[in-house]
Amino acid sequence: MTSRQNALWFSACAAFLSAVTTFLLWYLPRQYASPANFEEAVALHQNAFYMARLWVNYIHVFLALAAYAGVTYLCYRRAPVLALAGFIAFAFWAFAEALGVAINIWGVNELWRAGYAGADSETQTLIRTSINTFTGIWEGLFFVVLTTFLIGTLSLGMALWHGDTLQRALAILFLLAGPLTLIIMLDGYFGASLSPWIAWSYPVLQPLSHALMGGWLARAAYRAGLA
Repeated sequence: MTSRQNALWFSACAAFLSAVTTFLLWYLPRQYASPANFEEAVALHQNAFYMARLWVNYIHVFLALAAYAGVTYLCYRRAPVLALAGFIAFAFWAFAEALGVAINIWGVNELWRAGYAGADSETQTLIRTSINTFTGIWEGLFFVVLTTFLIGTLSLGMALWHGDTLQRALAILFLLAGPLTLIIMLDGYFGASLSPWIAWSYPVLQPLSHALMGGWLARAAYRAGLA
């Protein structure tokens, strides 16, 4: 196989795996109750489902970025500006989300929450302050995550638009992720109370989009081997 075909197969496999991680990011939070107070939040570091969600989230970022790189490569010749804009946006998305999740895993959970029970009162106050501070920082960082994801998915969606039926279907799913992201932003930051729309549309739209992306990339890899 050529290096081009190998790269496309790699992106296709990453896309299929990202479909699985996308589903898990919806499924795992439903396996534990949201904490009602600070003490319950501190105990989350002992919850296997919660910690699994964080690790899946971290891995998902890199799988998805590898898949988006494949899409960018295939779209670049026809729509270079849109393809490049989309990948740059997704690169910022990946960096911001991976950074936030890594701090959450190692700082918030493995250090602060894990050490809270055995700490003296002064240290507990410091840990509480640190966790509350990170919560505010993460809210701002996640707004960047949503913004860059919105730009990336709309840019690649438009870059994919002119193609055959499979490519057009993938473009539609990318473009539909735009309104979903806006709904999440309006619900989480502007009090729009749109969570019912998120609850049913995310598990339907996002895993399907990643799975179809994997199929489209796999087809391109197969055709590259015939060329």
